[in-house]
Amino acid sequence: MATAVINISYKSLLVTSLFVVMLFSSLFVCVPVGGYIGVSLENAVHVKNEEELRTTINNISYGKTATIALDNDITLTETLRISGEKNVTLTSNRPTGFYKLVGPEHKDTIRIEEGVVLRIDGIIVTHTKGASGRGITVTASNPTLSITITSSYLYMYSGEISGNTADSLPDTIHGGGVQVGTFCFFELHGGKISGNKATRLGGGVDNGGNFKMFGGEISGNTAANGGGVSSVSLGSFQMFGGRIFGNKADFGGGVFMISGGFSAQGGVISGNTARNVGNNVCIYRGDDVYIDGETFNGDSETPVGDSGSSNGNNGSSDGNNGGSGSDGGGSSDGSNNEVSVGDGGGLFFGVFGLRDVVFIGVGVAVVVVGVVVAVLFFTYKKELEFVKGKREVKTQ
Repeated sequence: MATAVINISYKSLLVTSLFVVMLFSSLFVCVPVGGYIGVSLENAVHVKNEEELRTTINNISYGKTATIALDNDITLTETLRISGEKNVTLTSNRPTGFYKLVGPEHKDTIRIEEGVVLRIDGIIVTHTKGASGRGITVTASNPTLSITITSSYLYMYSGEISGNTADSLPDTIHGGGVQVGTFCFFELHGGKISGNKATRLGGGVDNGGNFKMFGGEISGNTAANGGGVSSVSLGSFQMFGGRIFGNKADFGGGVFMISGGFSAQGGVISGNTARNVGNNVCIYRGDDVYIDGETFNGDSETPVGDSGSSNGNNGSSDGNNGGSGSDGGGSSDGSNNEVSVGDGGGLFFGVFGLRDVVFIGVGVAVVVVGVVVAVLFFTYKKELEFVKGKREVKTQ
């Protein structure tokens, strides 16, 4: 019986292997830096006014996913409440720029609750100029009324949360742009949180839950404490990338933290202003206040270096914008130094977020593995040719 022999050259095998490897690795490496991947409008529901927007959200079934595209600016007469463990993406049907979702006077523009997942990817969440009201509130179920706590999640990839003000009722004087409740989550991957105000805490973001910043910017916000970000109580703020700049406050122009956790592993905090203490960062723990000029290594309780810090009741200053301390101490270097955060890799992680590094690393690993496989195929082919040659010599 005749046996069919398929003769594949090692060059063809090598080229094919490398092509396959490059194809698969491109799926990993070509993920855009910053986490932004865009939104497809193919299956989006388009809305033109408040009634259509509310009807669309109410018609999303429990646990289901929907993308809603604004076809023009929409001004709300009441807060847009989203509840019922829905997964909603808000975007704009606009070639350039973003459409606005304008909140009502003295009220939140958006309030998510009861396990909702909301993605902002191409709209502007705002209020009319001169009007007050918070941008977005993220809440969990009330643990006193429920055996289990149902957390809500906010993700932002592009667009803006801007021009909002938290200054009215006692429970709405924190978090001009975003207020993250206890047991809730907020991830910032891109876009801007800018030009927001708060009477007390967190002009840009007031965090009482879990806030992670991978990219984007928090800029031009103002508050009494934490012009850009405040993280208090049970709040945990982790910074992997992005920029916090141009914010103003009495304490902690860029970041103000008290009781909660602050872990900075990437990104830049710079150019912020505090009237009293901590132009860029003010971290209060008992009798310790750590501010400006520090490089944090991911452990908020272990600042690297000893400039711009004070322990005890005696405040100090060695610059033009120094602070004074009493019942807790305080200090400032007065120079508004840039705080580049990271453990020796601040520049790398400032450009690439943690997620980007993972994707690129996986892509490189795939390429390396592919090259090794190709070399093995090549070696195997040459070995077959060598064995075949020896057999031919023996038979002669």
